[in-house]
Amino acid sequence: MDQLLHEPTHWIAGGLWAAISSIIVMQWEFKLTEISGHNRFIGTAIGALIALPCALYWQGRAWVFALAVALSVFICQRIKVTGAARLAGVTVAVIMLIPRAEAIWRIALFRFLEVSWGIAVALLLALFAEWIRKRILAN
Repeated sequence: MDQLLHEPTHWIAGGLWAAISSIIVMQWEFKLTEISGHNRFIGTAIGALIALPCALYWQGRAWVFALAVALSVFICQRIKVTGAARLAGVTVAVIMLIPRAEAIWRIALFRFLEVSWGIAVALLLALFAEWIRKRILAN
């Protein structure tokens, strides 16, 4: 498992964003975790899709970064997923502002995949915790 999360030759470039996403998404009840995971997933997808072309063609321009964040937030508001707006902006920042040697499309894709992996883990853990709670309360 350690190699899967830390070896760059695998589909996940590192476990940092998966772990952070799991912690951010995890709530006491499964339904709340599901809502939080949905917001994180949508926000990350929108942020990555906006950041990718901006970083490809206009990397290093502050006004493009500001516009990309604003556009990401606007799209989230427009599709009525307001809980995803901040996460979309954070994704734009991570993709556009953190310098890396990798191709920008890989950065955007791996960011999305790592966050998705973290959301899936949080959902599974929350589902398991709810199952345990119901079994304990049933006795």
